[in-house]
This record gives sequence, structure tokens and C-alpha cells, in this order.
Amino acid sequence: MKKAAAIVVLLVSGVVAAQPATPKKAPPSPKPQDPYADVPKPGPVTATAPKPDAAKPQDPYAAAIPARVGLADITAVQGLLAVQHLDGWLLYDRDGSNPIAVRLVAPDGHPQRAWFYMIPASGEPIALVHTSEARNFEHLPGKKLTYLGYRDLAKQLAVVLKGEKSIAVEYSAKAAVPNVSRVDAGTLEMIRAAGVNVRSSDTLVQYTKAIWGDAGRTAHYVAVHHIVELRKEALAFVTKRLQAHDPVSEYEVQQLLVHGIVMRGLVGPPPVVAAGVNTADPYYVPTAAKTSQIQPGDPIVISLAAKVDRPEGIYAAQTWVAVADKIVPDRIAKAFETVSLARDQALVLISDRSHKHRPITGAEVDQATRAFIKKAGVVDQVMHRTGHSIDNDLQGGGADLDDFEVKDTRSLTPGTGFTIGPGLYFPGQFGVRTEISVYLAPSGPEVTTPAQEYVEPLLK
Repeated sequence: MKKAAAIVVLLVSGVVAAQPATPKKAPPSPKPQDPYADVPKPGPVTATAPKPDAAKPQDPYAAAIPARVGLADITAVQGLLAVQHLDGWLLYDRDGSNPIAVRLVAPDGHPQRAWFYMIPASGEPIALVHTSEARNFEHLPGKKLTYLGYRDLAKQLAVVLKGEKSIAVEYSAKAAVPNVSRVDAGTLEMIRAAGVNVRSSDTLVQYTKAIWGDAGRTAHYVAVHHIVELRKEALAFVTKRLQAHDPVSEYEVQQLLVHGIVMRGLVGPPPVVAAGVNTADPYYVPTAAKTSQIQPGDPIVISLAAKVDRPEGIYAAQTWVAVADKIVPDRIAKAFETVSLARDQALVLISDRSHKHRPITGAEVDQATRAFIKKAGVVDQVMHRTGHSIDNDLQGGGADLDDFEVKDTRSLTPGTGFTIGPGLYFPGQFGVRTEISVYLAPSGPEVTTPAQEYVEPLLK
């Protein structure tokens, strides 16, 4: 009950405790013990904890960061439901269509038929599963109901929802939060036919799936170490080829990174390696059939995201910009300066709100970032949101820094992480992007990957 009570206090207050942002060259903020001694330190804007002042009362929110709530701790989940004034949380999946439900419920194997797991505000949970797949759910706490066909399913679902008035589902009104909008319209119709009011589970997801927890935070720093080393190795490889006047392609560099990811025990999507005009496409990924040679003078963008291949793995993401030359052209340097300052503007805003004990939404961060870019006169070159949540999935369950693709009105939650990655793209010419990973600690935003300050010239 202590854990549930702590979560209730956080949700009711909406408070995130942190210290103000420090100047760019401030010392790094405290980190969990890292098994890798050479893990990069935080970037230019990070929060540091002040020395205790005996004359001042201690901040009651100084350690107000909840542990990751799992479905094994039903009491804690029911505490979340109480705060949200919900009668229950109905988790649903069919053949992996709802990764949130799959990760939280964790059925054995890969069930293909529809299943439901209802966590009521009080009492024990109820699982509704197909008779042939009942074994996949034997480990779950609570009652078990089964069905054979669609007629049974509708009847049994009515039993599960009997007496409930308002429940949470992986649904988002008008698809406002796509990462949480996972339940199809037909299933929603079936749920509503049982006489219940459906609400979004977006806040519940933030306090369960999106929170890293201690093990996840440590695993994140391990991933950070590896992707930083891989990025350095890739750029060194390109430099060596250029100096020797040997050809080198985007795909060749990408495959070097893919091999390194596997060898280091990581998993993640194919890395982005873009050169020349391909950097102007924010979604470009080279393949064996679609790749370009890296030429002297080309801008180069490398974007890596990976996690350790274990259940507690939390993604780390980083994007780096280089030039295959001795000097960086002014137009590229100026564009990168704009995005790096916009990135730092986002960090300052988050830190300031945290210090004032005021929540901040992902949409607000995106608005501020694009407002800064607009003042620089290049807002038309923005093609994507400022950042996204990261947890066990690269596109995490927490608040995204987005008022561009969608309007994410969820508040950034302590204990979760996200990327900050503004970019500028000039079609047919070039593009630049700076991306860092950030953990929202009790002391404020903690930059976990190096924050690039200048475009890196490879031929020094």
C-alpha cells in the first residue's frame, strides 16, 4: 500500500520535482552506478542537485519518483485506478496487435486469439481467454474465464464487465495519442455494448510501461555506452576509407553498425546512415538496393537506437552529424547551430518547470522548440516532432514531445525517458539533426547521451 500511496500523491499533485538547469559547462548530474567506466557524461544542459541547506525545509518531492508498477502488484495498479476514478483497466490483445497489453500481461508464448485481462478497482483480476490458449495465462493472478466462439466471447465479456461503469482501454479519442490507440473500433463497440464508458489508459500506461525502474535505468546506461562506441567506430571507419581514397557506401557503414549491435548483445532497428542529399530525407534508411557512396565534402548523418537484449532493456538513441571534409560549410554549421540551440531550449524549459514544481506537457516542449526555430526563420524546414518517449520500446508509452504530428497533452512523468531530436531538412540539399536521450530524474532532466555541439569534420 505504501507504493500505491506514493503514486496517488504524485498523480493528484501533478508535481515533478527538480532543480533548475545549470549553465552549459556545468558538472554532470548524479548517475546510477554504471558498469562501464567510460560511459559519456551528460550534455550541455543538465540538472544538478544543490548542497543541502540546513536552514531551509527539505523538499517533500525530492525523492518523489515512483517505482515501476507491474501487473504483479495489483494493489499499486488499483491505487492508480482510484486516482483516475476508474472502475477498472481492461487490457486486450489479438495476435500481438496491442504491444502495451502484451508487455504488461506477458502471456506465455504467442496467443493468436482475442484475450482480455480485467483489473478492477477492487477485488481480483479476471482473465478471459480462448479455451485452446488457456495455458498461456495460467501464471496470471485472478479468475480465469474461457470461451470457444464469438457467441461465447460476447457473453463472457459481459460477465467480466458486469457492474462496471467506467473502464480504461488502450484507446485515444480521435487518435490523439497514436502510441496508446491500440484497440480496434469493433472491439470498442463490443465493450461499449456491455454498458460501460470507455476512457483512455494513457496515464495508466505512463505509470506502468513507461517508467524505467532501477534495473531499466542501469540497462539504459549500458546501451548508451555501446551506441556511443559504435558511432565512433563507424565514423572512424568512414574517415579511414576517405583518407585512403577508397570507396565507402552508406549501406556498408550501416552493416558495420548492425554487426556491432549484434556482437554487443543489443537489439534495435536498422541504423540510419545518410550522406549528401539523402540527409535531407528524415526517414531515409539505406538498403542493399538503395544506397549511395559517401563522397568528399558530403554531410553525414548517423542515427542509432538500441537496447540490451534482456527484459529490462531500455532504449538509448542518438543522432550525430559529420562532414567528409576538413571544414564544415557555413550553411551546414548554421543549420546545426539552430537545432542544437533549440534542443537546449527544450531542456531549459523542462528544467525550469521542474524547479517550479509545475508539470509540463509534451506538446508544450514541442511548441517551444519550434518557436525557437521559427525565430531563426527556418520553421518550414521542420518535418517531424521534437522527440518521443523511450522505454522497453523505441516508441515508448510515455508522453511524446509532439504538437506537430499530434497534440500530446500528457505531462512528462518522473521516472520516464524520452528523446529530444529537432532537425532541419532542405530538400535536394542537406539535412541536420541532433538527438539525445533524456531521463527525467527527481533533480530534473538528465541527459544520458552526449549532446553534440558542433558538426564533426572527419578529415582533420
